[in-house]
Amino acid sequence: MSTINAEYYQIKGMVSDMPADEQAEVARVEAQVIEIAKSSQSAALGVMLATIKLSLEA
Repeated sequence: MSTINAEYYQIKGMVSDMPADEQAEVARVEAQVIEIAKSSQSAALGVMLATIKLSLEA
């Protein structure tokens, strides 16, 4: 399993431990980001850069 897959499922596990209202917020934001990323190639690159930047700051 790749590192990205492992990280994805680790985060999904963290989300499943959250209260239902927080899980709903995560799902809502996830859907918004996916919608933004699908709007254009430039938007997809922006989403990837932002995600990497956030992970480096964590």
